[in-house]
Amino acid sequence: STQSTWGSCPIPEDRPFPIALDPFYVNRFEIHDFTEKAIEAGVAYIGLCCGARSHHIRAIALALGRTPPSSKYAPDMSKHFAFGTAKNLSKIYQETKNKL
Repeated sequence: STQSTWGSCPIPEDRPFPIALDPFYVNRFEIHDFTEKAIEAGVAYIGLCCGARSHHIRAIALALGRTPPSSKYAPDMSKHFAFGTAKNLSKIYQETKNKL
């Protein structure tokens, strides 16, 4: 017998809900990209369901050009020791970044 799939994800026992949703989770970046594409396609309402967390909702708001209060918790990669772009990064961090 063949196993059912949703996209490229196998569906265990033909029913992922409620205990096998793991392969369906998306990250904040995928939600952000999805929101931008949905808006471009004319979608006027976006909602999330099981498994959605605050960072997913914040990603939607940011993709819509909004600045929710929770934006202060959004990752600021400009200060990351290896991938940051901030001008005030320590010289040793900037050297490390160039070696990666």
